Amino acid sequence: MDTHDAIARRTSVRSFKRTPLDRWAIERLIAAAVRAPNHKLTEPWRFIVLTGAARDAYAEVRRAHRAKKFADNPDTPEARKAVEKTWREHLDTPAFIFVLMSLAADPVRREEDYGAVMMAIENLLIAAWADGIGTWLRTGGIMDLPEVRALAEAREDERIVGIISAGYLDGEPQPTARKKPLSELITWKE
Repeated sequence: MDTHDAIARRTSVRSFKRTPLDRWAIERLIAAAVRAPNHKLTEPWRFIVLTGAARDAYAEVRRAHRAKKFADNPDTPEARKAVEKTWREHLDTPAFIFVLMSLAADPVRREEDYGAVMMAIENLLIAAWADGIGTWLRTGGIMDLPEVRALAEAREDERIVGIISAGYLDGEPQPTARKKPLSELITWKE
């Protein structure tokens, strides 16, 4: 599969084959990630891979976090179903890759490093797709939870930028169509 095909066909995947990901396969993805451009070669990233018991511990954290959304009515069928679904999806995910970023004191450098880490994540997602590995990128408030930071062994001077679910593809998911045509996104000036 060439690069353009991998980019065009890549899509987020939430369910995977139960087959564990080979360590070398994950290392290959991270090797692709760290080829991302980064200003002054700061290499601001670090990767923590959770499998096995560590993955299960993360599933428990996610289950507890999801349950908080139903704190007023935790025993409703809807609440129990949603909490169980979140927990099961995480247990059924072969690996989670936590992507951390060093927090530079200089705000300009911090912004440049954030851009570099996001490019590293995109490299990883595309490389995964090309290798038949599905991924799902999670961002947002969950990464600031003390339990999540502890699992990631995040230092005070680090930020968790993304958590990537990864596993071998189970079938051929279809990419989500983009809503805007290129003609609305490009302005040509000569």
